[in-house]
Amino acid sequence: MHTIISTPSVFSCKTPTAGWLNLAQIRQLQFEEQPSPVAVVTWHNGDTQSFFGENATAIMANWQEAADRTCNDYRVKNRR
Repeated sequence: MHTIISTPSVFSCKTPTAGWLNLAQIRQLQFEEQPSPVAVVTWHNGDTQSFFGENATAIMANWQEAADRTCNDYRVKNRR
């Protein structure tokens, strides 16, 4: 299981059937790919919510994209 903690800015995520999510409101994301995709979200307020199948895959893909953008921006801005 993968655990990723929080993003520093606003990132939106459109899921196939669960609507729009604000990834910036996620405190913790746990993702399991096998046997079928499951994403367990702990929101900023402490509530948890589970997403399955295509919704879980969309959340994880958008989370990774946001993390890649954030990390790359951070490296460029803090280069000496």
